[in-house]
Amino acid sequence: MPGTIGLRTLQEASKQLIMATPGVGEDIEDVCTRCGDTWHVVMAKLGDRVAKVVCKLCGSQHNYRSEKNTPVVAASAWTRPRRRRFDRAKATPPASVTAFDPSKPPRGYSPKDSYLPGERLIHATFGVGVVASIPGPGKVDVQFAAGMRTMACAKATARLERPIAVEDVPVPDSPEPKVGRGRS
Repeated sequence: MPGTIGLRTLQEASKQLIMATPGVGEDIEDVCTRCGDTWHVVMAKLGDRVAKVVCKLCGSQHNYRSEKNTPVVAASAWTRPRRRRFDRAKATPPASVTAFDPSKPPRGYSPKDSYLPGERLIHATFGVGVVASIPGPGKVDVQFAAGMRTMACAKATARLERPIAVEDVPVPDSPEPKVGRGRS
């Protein structure tokens, strides 16, 4: 029987060479990621390989995932690189206690005010916190009980004024008003 198995694989390989992949806009079978339907339309191809399909039932677009459609390129123009997920416990550094003067009462937080490291402030959402550092202009890192937050500070207010309309001043681009004779 080893001869028939080899013959069968050769026949399948020759069928795949003879049968070209469907063109863009033609029907193809693939399992939909959203609804589970199998009938799709070819949306894009890379060379002879089908890259993207559209589900005929729900209209969702996804990459074509058939076993017959190998070789799959690892980095394709249709896929975006996957990002690593980090746990929040690993991403946040351990809480460090910032030195502050307990005799000074905490100030209310306002983005218009400026703060110095070691000052305490009260925020409406996060509660009482201590200014840990100033990472850049207009920013301040505050250590709250829930964790470190970067807050806005020393924001300048706009000093724009509403323009006042001036009357009876000729505008160079406007046409001259017509002073005409009265029609009778």
